[in-house]
Amino acid sequence: MSSLPNILIVDDNATNILYLEIILRNIQANLIKALSGAEALELTKEVDLSLAILDVQMPHMNGYELAVRLNENRAENKVPIIFLTANFPENARILEGYRAGAVDYIIKPVNELILTSKIRVFLELYWQKWRVVENTEKLRESEAALLVAKKQLEQMNEYLIKAIEEERTAISLRVHDELGQAMTALKMDLSWVRQNLDKGDTTVEKINRMVNMTNDVIRKVQNISSELHPGLLDDLGLVAAIEWYCKEFTDRTGIPCKLDLDENEELTSKINLALFRIFQEAMTNVIRHANASSVTIELKCEPAIGLSIIDNGIGLSAEVIESGKSFGLIGMRQRIEQCGGTLTLSGVPGQGSVVHASIPKRQPS
Repeated sequence: MSSLPNILIVDDNATNILYLEIILRNIQANLIKALSGAEALELTKEVDLSLAILDVQMPHMNGYELAVRLNENRAENKVPIIFLTANFPENARILEGYRAGAVDYIIKPVNELILTSKIRVFLELYWQKWRVVENTEKLRESEAALLVAKKQLEQMNEYLIKAIEEERTAISLRVHDELGQAMTALKMDLSWVRQNLDKGDTTVEKINRMVNMTNDVIRKVQNISSELHPGLLDDLGLVAAIEWYCKEFTDRTGIPCKLDLDENEELTSKINLALFRIFQEAMTNVIRHANASSVTIELKCEPAIGLSIIDNGIGLSAEVIESGKSFGLIGMRQRIEQCGGTLTLSGVPGQGSVVHASIPKRQPS
């Protein structure tokens, strides 16, 4: 909320100013008091005034002249003015006052109830104005945040489309290179068997080789399927899936994995999948970027569910952590947020990185 509104009080009689100050003692505003028009102008330079209460009859500069001077440089924020006068002015003087910015006249002696009621109306307008300003600012901030989110969403969609196509290409190559060649060789052997059924031991040897090749194809199909979605995750849980993945990871890269995993049978399939995908993405980043020689994976279930992937590589830089442009990190954050958790990234150049996912035990409904 804005600071208190400013109310200017001008009267060449100090007793009258004191009286007005007493009347306005319960009004939530800053009172700026002046004994002359010149003093009022000096005190209110570059001050946003919500209201001015001016005595009409003052020497050197009367209330009308002061009103004109107050508003001559306030093109958009004209100061509303209440004139105080001992006698109700003539019509010409009333028009002069309205042209100068008057919104009302009050006859002296001032009635406390009338004056405070009118002032409260203007102060309510002041607060409404500031509420509009604040809401407008919040809308601008929300629009800016939405634009950033929209941009990130568009980039994320592009990234996902590209990632899906890359994954399809990789699967296609593996199917072609590993399964296609094996099945071609199997087909050739089947054709040979069909043409040489009468060759005894040679045929049996060929069939045995075909059986071994079929077993090899089945194993490759299982490996491809497991990498896409490990059945262990559904059947035996997160710990078993991490252990299996780490064994495959070490066999493939030569990077050893140290495991410190707590069993927890209460984890839902949604949490299991989210944590496994975060773990999978973090391990992929270790291969691509970390240049690490070892990885430690910790899964703790007290006091919250926490998964940490710690490597001894080159370390995540603050620029990468804060940039918001790494789609892998964006994806990890989105997965953990969908489970009501948080993702923390840290790194020290030359000393490694830590990816930590944390989920409260009690999940929001």
